[in-house]
Amino acid sequence: MTDHSSAPRSSHRFLAGLVSAALLAPVVSIPFLQSSVSRAQETPESRPTAEETDPDYAVPDGTPEEIMEFVEGLRTRKPKFGNQREALDHAVRTQRSFISAGDKILKQEIDPKTAAKAAQLKLGALTLLASNGIGDTATEAMVAVNQLKTDERPEVVKVANQFWTPIRINHLGALSDADRKRFAEEILKSVVDSKFARETIGMATQLGTKLASKGHAEEAGVLYDQLAKLASEAEDPKVQEAAKRFAGQGRRVRLPGQFMAIEGKQLNGEALDWSAYRGKVVLVDFWATWCGPCIAELPNVKANYEKFHDKGFEVVGISLDRSREPLDKFIENEEIPWSQLYDEEVQKDKGWNHPMAEYFGINAIPAAILVDKKGNVVSLNARGPELTKQLEKLLGE
Repeated sequence: MTDHSSAPRSSHRFLAGLVSAALLAPVVSIPFLQSSVSRAQETPESRPTAEETDPDYAVPDGTPEEIMEFVEGLRTRKPKFGNQREALDHAVRTQRSFISAGDKILKQEIDPKTAAKAAQLKLGALTLLASNGIGDTATEAMVAVNQLKTDERPEVVKVANQFWTPIRINHLGALSDADRKRFAEEILKSVVDSKFARETIGMATQLGTKLASKGHAEEAGVLYDQLAKLASEAEDPKVQEAAKRFAGQGRRVRLPGQFMAIEGKQLNGEALDWSAYRGKVVLVDFWATWCGPCIAELPNVKANYEKFHDKGFEVVGISLDRSREPLDKFIENEEIPWSQLYDEEVQKDKGWNHPMAEYFGINAIPAAILVDKKGNVVSLNARGPELTKQLEKLLGE
């Protein structure tokens, strides 16, 4: 998935992101396809296990320098994978090795700087795995960060504090209603105190995403509403502009079970008649020709369109391309039969500015929203097997 935050940037939120993180460096969070997460949870490598015995992943005993040399070698390896499962297993096992390496270094008599690096290595890997729902690493990360927060070395405590908020976000399911509310207030305060620093905004949006995924859509909506209000009152014009996107995110997380209306100009210049789609099951697909995960998902959408179109399945694409030319060429080459919304006047050089993307707070693509025959949203993540599952449920196998 390609991500677009309040400041212009892109990152891939799918399996390749996790694999890249395993090869390059532990990071805070790189979510990827939920279907891959589910498969990972079924594999032995994805769960906390005994010491790794495979020599490719087993962390050797030795000095901190020798252990870090092994870590660097594992990080820079570029193995070839036969399939997605192999790539995922490698990514998970690599992060597990980083955790083990951090533990082995922390148990030794070492200087504070080395200890801080070891803590960073361990907590970074745990947070990455927990962010992607691998096993019970959310609890494991919570235990680890609490231990390191009491370390006698200030440098280690500083690292633990840096991971404290993202780890608590991943452990959200253990919080009571009151604790979740206090947590949200704490994060919003940090956003204001930091004058809307990218890091704190990222934490706030991560919390919103996690709340929605845990079934607390209204709490997530309230969080985004408050974030939008704070942003609108900021002195920085760029932050004020971001308020619209935050408000849209609040609107989007509340969509399940609610009516969704879209409008806009089609490629032929005509306005979309959304009422004509009533009685149909419709996939509203936010995408772009430059988005790798979007292109990877296209065969799945096409296959489902071919299978279910005669039963009442339609697709409306909303392109976030920066210019019209590559979009026209791609649609022609791929013979895409469904309607596309694109507003050249608004989107030229600023693809994310499509009115519908702003209205629904789209900050990552592909964003696949499925609505039923009444126009009510049934899924905010209708991709891969989930799309087929929902269509079989709504239209029959």
